[in-house]
Amino acid sequence: MSIGLGLTTGDIFRYLAMDLGASGLQLSWILAAPPLAGMLRLAAPAAIRGSGGTKRFCLAMFGANFALMLALPVVGQAPRAIAIQLLIMLACTTQLCEALGWVAYWTWWGDIVPLPIRGRYFGCLQTWRLVALIPMLAGGCFADQWIGRNAAEAIEARLLGYAIPNAAGVVCLLASLIPLALVPGTPSLPSARLLSWRELAAPWTDGRFRPFLTFRGWFALANGITQTVQSSYPKQILGFRLGQIMAMSSLMRCGQAAYSPWAGRLSDRRGNRPVLTLSQTLVALSMALFIVATPQPPGMRWLLVGAYVLWSAYAGHNICLPNLALKLAPDAMRAEYIAAQEAIGSLVLALATLAGGRLFDLLNEHFNPLPADAIRLAAVEHLQPFMILFAAGLAMRLSAVWFAGRIQEPGSWNWLAIWRGRNTQ
Repeated sequence: MSIGLGLTTGDIFRYLAMDLGASGLQLSWILAAPPLAGMLRLAAPAAIRGSGGTKRFCLAMFGANFALMLALPVVGQAPRAIAIQLLIMLACTTQLCEALGWVAYWTWWGDIVPLPIRGRYFGCLQTWRLVALIPMLAGGCFADQWIGRNAAEAIEARLLGYAIPNAAGVVCLLASLIPLALVPGTPSLPSARLLSWRELAAPWTDGRFRPFLTFRGWFALANGITQTVQSSYPKQILGFRLGQIMAMSSLMRCGQAAYSPWAGRLSDRRGNRPVLTLSQTLVALSMALFIVATPQPPGMRWLLVGAYVLWSAYAGHNICLPNLALKLAPDAMRAEYIAAQEAIGSLVLALATLAGGRLFDLLNEHFNPLPADAIRLAAVEHLQPFMILFAAGLAMRLSAVWFAGRIQEPGSWNWLAIWRGRNTQ
């Protein structure tokens, strides 16, 4: 599955949008469309009950998602006037299936993995996923070579450089359903009855769960406000090719693969909260490297590599967010609590991404508009819209560390207690 996701989503998807001529707001719509569709994951608990079990529902949603990705070549061949709109629709539809599938996936894993080893298990699982993703920079290199060799051809011919890796990725994704189907299922949920309003509201009224939801929302807001500029700055200003960006992504995954086992062990022994606060601090500092990575003087742009190294700490979020939701949720309402934390993250991320894209366009209009040939030659006034949003992202990410420290996790240590070697809480 990881190999397939590496070939069908992420950097390739964003570069396709920019090559189709997406504006800042259009790019933000493409980035925000998946989390907007993901808001509908609030319906996942009822849908899981109606399907008769988490395993069946998970396989059905993942299968539909992977099959729909076959439509990407059709989008690339469409006239530019509608291609970006089709890209947004495809992103929404596939992400809806994926979002519903992941709620079932984490509920399923919460049932079969014991709590005392859950952090280590999730860390090990993530390490294997990341190791499988590392060689996927070959897809970006292939796209660069294909587009370079067909530079004089029509846009439809050049965009095949994206379509071919995507097709290979879909084959891998569909094949991944076979071993997933062999994982033992869990007992069907009690019934397909409609949930009461009290049950639906339980995650939002739970005093112990609310600080976690607050962090989840602020974390998404801090990430979303810079999504558009983070996606466009390396290509449009620093001049990095897709293969180079995917090489940096592979470096990040190497770091995450090394970070994940340690984070999993620490979350089991000392709690998820200290792992989350450390991870959020490192992630926040990555924005400082976006600020100092400038096109002039030559060589400064490579400081962006440091941001990808710090993004290795996202492994802590990937382990601790689902683990915390499962730990704080009542056993009978795991799906509802997982859906709630994913939904608040999706909604805030989508709205913040749209706001960030629109703000970037307004700032770009206020300063000198960025010319089409400005790659690596941008003057200071062309960098100001980016730098303003990067500075905002840095401040908001650092403030999220405080929200992470407010999470009420039973038995969790703080870093002072870890340093002293004893927990006094």
